[in-house]
Amino acid sequence: MVLTDTRFRLSPAGLVRVRQSLKTLEPVDELRKGPFTLQVRVLEYRHVDTGVEVDISLTATSHTGRPVWESILTLLSKHRLHQDSRYFPKTGNDNNHESGQPDEPLPEAVKQVAVSVPLSPTLQSLWSCSDCFPHRLLSLTPRLFGCGSHVIPGLWTLSVCLAEIEKHKGVEVIAAPVSVTARFEEPLLVTGKVMIKFWEMDKGRDQSSSRGVEFLMERDGGRNAVVGRVLKSSL
Repeated sequence: MVLTDTRFRLSPAGLVRVRQSLKTLEPVDELRKGPFTLQVRVLEYRHVDTGVEVDISLTATSHTGRPVWESILTLLSKHRLHQDSRYFPKTGNDNNHESGQPDEPLPEAVKQVAVSVPLSPTLQSLWSCSDCFPHRLLSLTPRLFGCGSHVIPGLWTLSVCLAEIEKHKGVEVIAAPVSVTARFEEPLLVTGKVMIKFWEMDKGRDQSSSRGVEFLMERDGGRNAVVGRVLKSSL
């Protein structure tokens, strides 16, 4: 695993998922038709105001050599956890990356779904299909990162949002080819319910022919756990 490799420059303990992009080029079921290749590599380390970020690339290729799925995961390490600041370039702004959803008022046509947070969240029960992304390749054990069992994994929050979008909008919305971007804002604790909101993207903001849905998960107190965007387009 890349995070435990001796060449990885950050301590896995305390790493926090802050952003993630996913792109499914073909149905993930293509990976079940034969041996496939999973490539994981570190793209970049960089200093931000809150610590050190690292971008990790994951790519899955089918037995035919065709790319099926790819993701870039951005993890944050607090200042006290990094090894040597000389290794990491300094960026001027830690918010200069594309966010999952712009900070604008929500449109009127917003679907809202209340979801209970389970005591033992799992990914296997969320999907009626696995066409968006292979969760087994993305699951990062919270205990490895020093997180307590009371903290919900970021991938669970994203998966629940996509599952609700699939349930209410139909499987075609998240079927390949599709891309997903997400920003993880606040940790989600095992308590009570969360509110998932999603709506059609304003086509005036996107000059492409892509169809899109924006979404967020709101925890107690009105703070967002995750915000994101799903873009569906033809290759």
